[in-house]
Amino acid sequence: MKLLEIPGVRENVSLKPYCTYGVGGEAKYFYELSDVAQLKAVLDAAEDLPKFVFGGGSNVLFLDEGFPGLVIRVVANKVRVEDNYVVAEAGAKWPAIIAAAREAELNGLESFEGLPGTIGGAVAGNAGCFGAEMKDVFESAVIYDLATSEVREVGSEYFEFKYRWSRIKETRDVVLSVKLCLDKATSESVKSCPDTMSARLAKQPPGKSGGSFFKNPSPDQPAGKLIDECGLKGHQIGGAQISEKHGNFFMNVGGATAADLLALGEVAKTAVLEKFGVELEREVVIVRGSEE
Repeated sequence: MKLLEIPGVRENVSLKPYCTYGVGGEAKYFYELSDVAQLKAVLDAAEDLPKFVFGGGSNVLFLDEGFPGLVIRVVANKVRVEDNYVVAEAGAKWPAIIAAAREAELNGLESFEGLPGTIGGAVAGNAGCFGAEMKDVFESAVIYDLATSEVREVGSEYFEFKYRWSRIKETRDVVLSVKLCLDKATSESVKSCPDTMSARLAKQPPGKSGGSFFKNPSPDQPAGKLIDECGLKGHQIGGAQISEKHGNFFMNVGGATAADLLALGEVAKTAVLEKFGVELEREVVIVRGSEE
């Protein structure tokens, strides 16, 4: 079957609305996956085209020249609870997942409240905040293995979780659904739940951003603090600006391009290396149509 014969596949689609930075060119082909069972057929039809699969678009940066192949946005988002497990399709977003856990009186997701994006992307990048990471609540995932073209369930050992990383960052396997292991809530545990949403709003700026641009080099050297101490808060290139509120948040303050954001990143990276001897590593994923 040819790619355009699959219902829902579109041509020449702007990627700007699907990236929280609000930047990017066009995808040659674009498909929103609402039924994970259809993934194999879509990938097979794309044949040798470059492919990129994503969810909420909160940690990705689409380039201005666009993407020369097929971009798949996972929107399958069913959530269910089984005993002390929450099972969510990869496109499920955090408000729905946390609401399901609360309704079932399960604890363990409090630190993730307000996290942008989808559960699939969170697992792929071992997302975290306020001292918690996805690996802390992760039980298993159903993935589409690109090497074997098989759907299978795998545990945490398969992902080899590290700080803001899992092995599927390299293998590009596709997360289809995730099972999280949580704890039954008690009256005491409910009382001790942190108000992470208020803490997040106090520290992180609103607006068009992708979250942390760089990984933290170490717990005592957060990237935002290093960038701030280089005097770069508020620094602007084109329509891209380093937030005046948080040095590791790069904002589209109006008409920014991907090139603006990348140039801003290089300014911050160079300044931190020269001042502190620390080389920052990007956390945001740059979506390229080749392996370069």
